[in-house]
Amino acid sequence: MTNAKRGSEALLQAWRDAGQPISDEFVSGLADITSELVLERILIRGIPRPDGLHATFRADGDSQGAQIGSVVQQMVDLAHRTNLSQNAILTWMTRGQPAVDAQVIEVAVGSGNLAR
Repeated sequence: MTNAKRGSEALLQAWRDAGQPISDEFVSGLADITSELVLERILIRGIPRPDGLHATFRADGDSQGAQIGSVVQQMVDLAHRTNLSQNAILTWMTRGQPAVDAQVIEVAVGSGNLAR
């Protein structure tokens, strides 16, 4: 006779095996770090416990280079401090041709980013 799992046991195991939830510490830290930037877009995945976050922030003008570098470094430090560094992707880019009119940072954290 096989030892079949009951549905509730399978549900609990799936819950335990799910992606690492995004902590309040990470979200609060990200909000503090990006308080001077414009939030362009945000997507949070995972109900009832969010395990994926994708956000895009913008700094207008090209004179924000030093600020953007500092923001990116603070985001890297935050990801390490909150144990999300293995599942974090930070992308920095400029917008505008021929003159830069904005700099953009995209942040993606969570288990869904492993497939990227």
